[in-house]
Amino acid sequence: MWLMMLAMAVVALGAPREQICGYDKCPTGKPDMLNVYPHSVMFQKCPTGKPDMLNVHLVPHTHDDVGWLKTVDQYFYGAKNDIQRAGVQYILDSVIDELVKDSSRRFIYVETAFFWRWYLQQDEQTIATVENLVNEGRLEFIGGGWSMNDEACVHYNAVIDQMSLGMRTLSDHFGTCGIPRVAWQIDPFGHTKEQANLFAQMGFDGLFFARIDYDDRKRRINDTDMEMVWQADHNQGAEGDLFTGVLYRHYSPPPGHCYDVNCNDPPIMDDSRLRDYNVEDKANNFIDFAKNKSKAYRSSNIMMTMGDDFNYQDANMWFKNMDKLIKYVNARQSDGETVNLMYSTPSCYLKALHDSGLVWPTFQDDFMPYASDPWAYWSGYFTSRPAQKGYIRKSNNFLQVCKQLSAMFQTEDTTAKPSRVDLLRNAMGINQHHDAVTGTEKQHVADDYVQRLSEATESCQGVVNDALVRAGLPPQTFCNQLNTSTCHVTERSSKFVAYVYNPLSRSVSPWVRIPVAGQSAIVVNEQGATIDSELIPIPAEVQDLPGRDSTANVELVFQASTLPPLGFKAYYVRVFSYGTASQHASERPGLQTLSNGHVTLDLDPKTLRLGRMRAGNADVKVDQNFMWYEGYGSPNSTPWQPQHRPSGAYVFHPKGRAKPMKATSVVTLDGALVKEYRHTFDMDWVSQVTRLYKDEPFAEVEWMVGPIPIEDGVAKEVISRFSSAINSTDTFYTDSNGRQMMKRRRDHRDAWTLNVTEPVAGNYFPVNSRIFIKDADSQLTVLTDRSQGGSSLASGQLELMLHRRTVQDDAFGVGEPLNETEFGVGLVVRGRHWVVVSDPADAPKLHRDLAEQMFMAPQLSFAPAPMMTMMQWLSSTTVKQFTGMRPLPANVHLLTLEMYKPNQLLIRLEHQFQADEDPVLSKPVDVNLKDLFTTLNVTSVEEFGLSADRPLKDINRFHWDHMRSNRLPTSFRSPASWAYRGKNGENDLLTVTLNPMEIRTFVASYQSP
Repeated sequence: MWLMMLAMAVVALGAPREQICGYDKCPTGKPDMLNVYPHSVMFQKCPTGKPDMLNVHLVPHTHDDVGWLKTVDQYFYGAKNDIQRAGVQYILDSVIDELVKDSSRRFIYVETAFFWRWYLQQDEQTIATVENLVNEGRLEFIGGGWSMNDEACVHYNAVIDQMSLGMRTLSDHFGTCGIPRVAWQIDPFGHTKEQANLFAQMGFDGLFFARIDYDDRKRRINDTDMEMVWQADHNQGAEGDLFTGVLYRHYSPPPGHCYDVNCNDPPIMDDSRLRDYNVEDKANNFIDFAKNKSKAYRSSNIMMTMGDDFNYQDANMWFKNMDKLIKYVNARQSDGETVNLMYSTPSCYLKALHDSGLVWPTFQDDFMPYASDPWAYWSGYFTSRPAQKGYIRKSNNFLQVCKQLSAMFQTEDTTAKPSRVDLLRNAMGINQHHDAVTGTEKQHVADDYVQRLSEATESCQGVVNDALVRAGLPPQTFCNQLNTSTCHVTERSSKFVAYVYNPLSRSVSPWVRIPVAGQSAIVVNEQGATIDSELIPIPAEVQDLPGRDSTANVELVFQASTLPPLGFKAYYVRVFSYGTASQHASERPGLQTLSNGHVTLDLDPKTLRLGRMRAGNADVKVDQNFMWYEGYGSPNSTPWQPQHRPSGAYVFHPKGRAKPMKATSVVTLDGALVKEYRHTFDMDWVSQVTRLYKDEPFAEVEWMVGPIPIEDGVAKEVISRFSSAINSTDTFYTDSNGRQMMKRRRDHRDAWTLNVTEPVAGNYFPVNSRIFIKDADSQLTVLTDRSQGGSSLASGQLELMLHRRTVQDDAFGVGEPLNETEFGVGLVVRGRHWVVVSDPADAPKLHRDLAEQMFMAPQLSFAPAPMMTMMQWLSSTTVKQFTGMRPLPANVHLLTLEMYKPNQLLIRLEHQFQADEDPVLSKPVDVNLKDLFTTLNVTSVEEFGLSADRPLKDINRFHWDHMRSNRLPTSFRSPASWAYRGKNGENDLLTVTLNPMEIRTFVASYQSP
């Protein structure tokens, strides 16, 4: 039920009252002109600091995890206080009451999922009070996403969706005053360059966070580099710049000044008759801390975070003591004290920094990985709960399918809330939280996250079914356990129709694998032709998976050729209980070479493992093997010293080098369409299939790990390592949230001299999409189907962590070891890598194409046809092929197609190449939106910011002086592009230009053809 309430992102609770926030006092700009607004007008309600003083901006705040130690529901209502005393509804109740009492008080709130749930439960009087507080700038929304998303394990597509959901909810109801101006990432465990770039494109003026490497923090404090301009995208110049500040002492209040019901610091006792009178001590302590802190910053303004996790359940305690603190510290100014305290917000603090006229240092790298001390590298969570990470990625894939089909076939009433699509939007938004997709939550919370996704996916399956029925298909059945090679409708039916939907904006020809129970089969395409297919035995290790309920012993494999963009094809399948062996891939003895016409694989006769890989002009010796690290930790919770901190949900802390496994057997399967090596190892809980599909440019490595045994009391962290002859020296590359590629150097950081205390964990980085090494002649790339940790620990090496199981908590809050079980045993995880060797010059396009195909995989659905012959199916009126859009240029991706509001679409187009990647594909490209879609005619568009909460023309960001004064973005789009009045007449009305790595967001009006 709560999901339905949260989904009501636009609810008719009454139009916002007259807004008096600073933003609505802006002058009106002129059409077709670049209107530069003085930012002082936009922030009229900000407190004014005093000249020649240290102005301390007190920022009352709470950090409310959308699930961590308790579930979302338990946190909201304040249940299970034996786990953690936290109740979000009481925080908001209490804060609103206290803000009303004093017009000088301010408060910020971050997590829209919690706020909106609370807001929908309020009476009209409270709603009016809240809206007035928002309009006055005293209740300010910061960040604004549905959750405070993680940055290491999230894909940029999911980040944009969850930020848009939260920010649109706020702007749709509260108007301009509800739009956050500051990104607030105070708790994620490290920070990526692409996340900063996305925030800049969303219109944020600045970003603040708390967690950076302990050595980096020391260096920045000494060099007064705690605040900087992050140049997050070299492709877009200043449009990708974002002012960024690092908080001084996490996001907690100064020592001795936590005035929450959960704190033990003494209150300010200001009756001089009391024996415990402490005003002087409190004031002195705060002033000393503020002055010491100010030494780390360049401005005469500093921000003091007055709050912590789930603080302000009794807001009176906080505000009453802060009122006194302001009173007594400021009273000393008459005696010459130069510290000035005031209630403020991050955006008002940012304005003060901007008005200071200072020149700021710049930064171009990222803040990964995060280390809190020399033996605590938080790189374990890059892989923690790999099954959950895979499910989140798969759910995002299906959400895009659901939104596309809902828009093309108009299945949802956008005025009725919640819609069935909203349920999956909300569940995905919650799962991007920095204690969800990270795998750093308690087990019962992880179970709750997955259940939310499962229920919401089922809701969206109803949307997809309705859309496909409107397209002319029969009712559809979905198979949610294909990861275990299980699909009841296909394995229990001798005749069925498979529908393969392509969510990409270009034609693709994916390989389809369907579990069946039979000896032979035929597959007929939409034109009535029998196409090549093959039956491949399901590996014994998969058939024996704990909890698997399936009669299928083979998978039917065929290629769905040239699937149209945003379209589908139908395939009639007939399975027979008899037949010859000719359709089965044959087992071949000995160490056979495999070749599919594009890629050739050779085994090493000594190790039985992969020894060589060839494709085109690339010929690389490459050995792939499973290995495992022994992690620190004791199942008896033995006390430990810092240098022996246990590996846990957050921390990866291996005792030494990885221990190799030994291949014990290899079986070769040779088919016309599919060729495979099937490996078993001396650790019988690990197995692998290395697979070539006909003419494909990659090798698919399907790995299965688990149950990882810990009965010996040893934590185990399992990797797949590729060792090659490529001379990569100390350099390798990982993606940033599936988008930009980051150059990494082993044992090196650009911003400071790295103290190498953990040579393994300290060189692990998040991999969302791909990791590669290269030299002048060859490149080795591994693409992933989920977020994982990866590294290159020696020249020519790549490794990715697949699964981990620990025996002791790492003491960073979750309170339990990472020990996933299912069906009474350790969890088994099955996943895929696509491995590519290529000429480095050919790699960018090939790898972006493959990454896109892996991320936006085709969606399968089925319709049983027990009484229908092939000829009856061919002659039926059932639609057998559908094309949803005309193909986009090769360097353009349709990132988003969904309903926005009644009779409006939300469309995002993305240029997929960096400026220097390809001589042709890196160039700007034009796209005409007119007649792009087959079921919808776009008639007009307006460009919005990336988060789709306001028109682009209304975004006026601060510009920071770090090179020269008052520079404008180097790629600033002309005002004419906002209105799309065209260049050469009618046909150019809807033509837009995309520059390298640019995402453009449009709200489009349309007509049905």
